[in-house]
Amino acid sequence: MQILAISPDPNERSQGLAEKLRARYRFLADRDLAVTRRYGLVQPRGGPSGQDVPIPTTVVIDRRGIVRWLRVADNYQVRPDPVDVARAARGL
Repeated sequence: MQILAISPDPNERSQGLAEKLRARYRFLADRDLAVTRRYGLVQPRGGPSGQDVPIPTTVVIDRRGIVRWLRVADNYQVRPDPVDVARAARGL
């Protein structure tokens, strides 16, 4: 199993967050939101300066690339319970 976090933030900022959280997963930068747009997870003009921003989303994808679990948040401060995500991942 592999866990990835995708963020529009620069690598340096994500790395700092990973260290602060003691994260044991990789952060990937999506600076131009190309990946985010591909999955239809962009909130147009949702940023503080009217820029497009990603919609906070947690996805569990199996080895064949099939989405097995998905949670889309209305609020960027609300994330799914890690226990629920782990349960979904263990179910693969």
